[in-house]
Amino acid sequence: MRGLFSIPHPSFDRVLVIESGPREVTEQLLDHLYSIQRSQTVDLLTCFEGAPRVFDSARGTIFCTSDRAQPTSRRKLIRALSRAPYTSIAILCTGSSILAKWKWIIALRTSAKILIVNEHGGFFSLDWRRRHTAKLLLSQRLRFPKIQIGLAAELLLVPFTIAYLLLYAGAVHGRRLLRTRK
Repeated sequence: MRGLFSIPHPSFDRVLVIESGPREVTEQLLDHLYSIQRSQTVDLLTCFEGAPRVFDSARGTIFCTSDRAQPTSRRKLIRALSRAPYTSIAILCTGSSILAKWKWIIALRTSAKILIVNEHGGFFSLDWRRRHTAKLLLSQRLRFPKIQIGLAAELLLVPFTIAYLLLYAGAVHGRRLLRTRK
C-alpha cells in the first residue's frame, strides 16, 4: 500500500479494477477511466462471466477468479497482480461481499496507489488526508452504531482514563529503569 502518507493525485496510466460490486458501478468507473482520466491500460479482476459493456479489450485484460479453482492458481494470480506495475488499483467498496478477500489481499500486497470506489461510482485515494472519509465509509459498511454518551458519562470516565494512563506510564518507565540497572 504505497502512498498512504502521500498527498499527490494518483496516476491513471495503468489501472487494475477489482470488480467487487455491481456491474453497473464497474461500467460507470470504466467509462470515467477511459474518457475522463485517459487511462492507457485498464485491467479487470472479476468473478462475473463476460466483459462489462464498456470494457475495451484492446486496452486491458480480464482476469476471472472463477477460472482459479485451485489454491495454487489463486495464489499465483494474486502474486502476479500484486507485483504488476499498476499505478493505481481501484477497489469497489459498495457494501457487497463479492471478492472481499481478493481485494484486501491485493491491496495489502501491492505498491500501487489504492482508490476506494463507492456505490455511486465516486472514488477517493486511500491516503492519510482522507482517513476520516475511509473511516466513515468503513463504519457504514460494517454498520457500527454511533455511540453517543452524555456529558455526565464522559465525566465519570475521566478518572478511570487518567488512572489507566498513569499506570501504563509507570509500567513503561519502571521497565526502562530495570533494564538500565542491569
